[in-house]
Amino acid sequence: MTIDPTRIDKDQLHELRHSVARAYDIDPHRQYGERAAAALLIPPGERRNASGDVSTLKRKRRAGKIPHVPLGDGSVAYLGLMLCDFLAFGERSILLWGGDPGSIPADPEGGPAPHQGNGGGRKHMAMTGASDGPVHQA
Repeated sequence: MTIDPTRIDKDQLHELRHSVARAYDIDPHRQYGERAAAALLIPPGERRNASGDVSTLKRKRRAGKIPHVPLGDGSVAYLGLMLCDFLAFGERSILLWGGDPGSIPADPEGGPAPHQGNGGGRKHMAMTGASDGPVHQA
């Protein structure tokens, strides 16, 4: 069953994020570059000499299916919380960060599909209320 990340209790979301962070060795308040983020999305037991698939992460980012922070000049970063959300909720994690709900497929379990937002132009994600602490550079 797919969990709708927008309907989870705030305290449960906080606990879930930090549980995922511990399991994957992610600092929830750190800013990660694309290569580091891709590596962190690999389960810890499989990371030893494996590098993350940066091209897959870039495709998901460009399709609006993973939350990220645009830094300018085409570079991006991922907050640890964003990575935790992605690991917990998959592509639906974008809903927690102000992404376009139209880019998310309908819930396969028959739940309500996200509504199509008004759009046009480039998509930028708002960072409202998602961070619960300071962010520092990697």
